[in-house]
Amino acid sequence: MRFHASPEVRAQAWDKSFPAQIPDAPVLATTPPGIVFNLEGNELRISEAGHTDTDKTTVLHVPSIGLVVAGDAVYNGVHQYLAEAANGGLRAWMKGLEIVAALRARHVVAGHKNKALPDDPKTIDETRRYLEDAERLISGSHTAREFYDAMVTLYPDRLNPSALWFWGAKALFPRV
Repeated sequence: MRFHASPEVRAQAWDKSFPAQIPDAPVLATTPPGIVFNLEGNELRISEAGHTDTDKTTVLHVPSIGLVVAGDAVYNGVHQYLAEAANGGLRAWMKGLEIVAALRARHVVAGHKNKALPDDPKTIDETRRYLEDAERLISGSHTAREFYDAMVTLYPDRLNPSALWFWGAKALFPRV
């Protein structure tokens, strides 16, 4: 969070991609002591999922109501950010999904989602399946376009295909 909010990264990545859409003074979170806090009588637990779509992903677990706010670990009906998938990134993400699944939530809120879809725990497996398909197609594709077309064929109803192109195919196949 602090890295992405730094003036250099913000100017090069976020302000360029989302002009005039991000407030000048972003709020940065601080970790509560013991990674647990209470809200309205409910214990909220911060669980580290490790590397998912990027480094140091955390999820928020509210055991009393069977809720996980999964942040970047779980996607729901949206093409996934794959720019950090190389060099073990996909396998690390799958391990992160195991951590989320072990929480056994009844409701899983994805950080990237199609708002028309429910917050169903099956999104954990759907995210995993997408990663498995991406892994298979990365190794079998020769160009960014070939990989992109194969993923869109498998997942035609997912939102934001431009993320798959710019933050997936072009990132994974930069010179081809």
